[in-house]
Amino acid sequence: FRNMVIFRNVVDGEPFSNWWDNGSNQVAFGRGNKGFIIFNNDDWSLNISLQTGLPAGTYCDVISGQKEGDFCTAIEVRVAADGMANFLVGNEDKDPFIAIHVDAKL
Repeated sequence: FRNMVIFRNVVDGEPFSNWWDNGSNQVAFGRGNKGFIIFNNDDWSLNISLQTGLPAGTYCDVISGQKEGDFCTAIEVRVAADGMANFLVGNEDKDPFIAIHVDAKL
């Protein structure tokens, strides 16, 4: 989980922001305007649009892959101008969570 160490370093010192949960085992939150992470530990898929607090652009999920130059080796997340992004996290995914941060922006 080398990429999560990088995530931690990028968001270090940033306040928790944009908290969301479904009252069960699906949780998401940001760290200032530097990173956002979403978890799905329920028995059903999660498909939701959430406020990330991140600048607009396309980000590489650092859980399923990584940014390599101008490319992403796995899931890409598009953040709109208003900071909103759609997340699809399957309950049967190998890693049922997504993490994006400003240094993983394409």
